Amino acid sequence: MRNSLLDSRGNRNFGNMFDVHTHKRNAEWRGSAIVNLKVDDNVDMYPYFSLGIHPWDVDELWTDKLQRLKCTVDKLVSMNNSSFCAIGEIGLDHLKGGSMDLQIRCFEEQLGMAEYYAKPVIVHCVKAFDETLQVIKSLKFSMPVVFHGFRGKPEQARQLLDKGFYISFGPKFNPSSMKLAYAEGRMFLETDDSGTDIASVYESAGRVLNISPTDIPVPGIFTS
Repeated sequence: MRNSLLDSRGNRNFGNMFDVHTHKRNAEWRGSAIVNLKVDDNVDMYPYFSLGIHPWDVDELWTDKLQRLKCTVDKLVSMNNSSFCAIGEIGLDHLKGGSMDLQIRCFEEQLGMAEYYAKPVIVHCVKAFDETLQVIKSLKFSMPVVFHGFRGKPEQARQLLDKGFYISFGPKFNPSSMKLAYAEGRMFLETDDSGTDIASVYESAGRVLNISPTDIPVPGIFTS
């Protein structure tokens, strides 16, 4: 088994790697990366991006942000913009952001938008596991859900997988949870806001899964 992403000349071989969630706006897209953008960002320069209101950005002006988001999403969808991949990151965070009541309302609105426009969502969940699942369930949300930056235990991973959700792992993760997601074909990898490149994340995953990093499959929910 080859556990390195270095070619015969010692250069990085990025192959078919896919970074499902990154904040690195100046990254070199040597494979595929979904760049996380905010409501008022210029989307034109990114090959692939997600767009949403992060729970940290939920404040007293969240309804104004939501309206701008709706206008932008409507325009992107009407133009059949193939770079627009998902609504995200969205979700709940008990450690940072607006009040939980406002976060839940904003989360619900964005899930409704994703359902209407038939878009996957990339979910941020910090210390709010049960609440996040309850919101998704209460809305009977039917589009693909990716829980990003997952570091939870296998028991939590199992709950997500049993509901048909996808799990994305960054530089720090629980190896047992990763193995479960991989076995179900519902595993993504990401760099998020870390200083780590996606090749390093793939190498770490390859060691845990005992396969070559270049053989790690990517679920096809973001492809047409």
